[in-house]
Amino acid sequence: MKKIAVLSLLFVMLSVVTACAMGPIYNGAKTAAWDAVPGATGYYLYWRTPGTSTWPPAQRATTTGITLDLSSSGIPQGAWEICATAFDPVSESGPSNVVTWNFSIRAAPTNAKIQ
Repeated sequence: MKKIAVLSLLFVMLSVVTACAMGPIYNGAKTAAWDAVPGATGYYLYWRTPGTSTWPPAQRATTTGITLDLSSSGIPQGAWEICATAFDPVSESGPSNVVTWNFSIRAAPTNAKIQ
């Protein structure tokens, strides 16, 4: 009986510790979506600084779906314009409409201490 009580307590403690895991917090739109293009084998999602006129190939994510999780696609924090293009083995379409997206993760508190 004592072993069951100890195991139950251990389980509860592990559950509480696991539930307290933290990470970066981002509250906002984070999924880009577009209409499928017949014959496309994939899509590029480009990002650029607002007001610039080019879509740098180094600033693009690739997907075969029609949605992309922006917060885990490699886009750094900042204010961006984004667009999508469709591609197949021999060509790439022009850019879709341009959408703005602001990506900033809340900063962590500083100067934590025990008093």
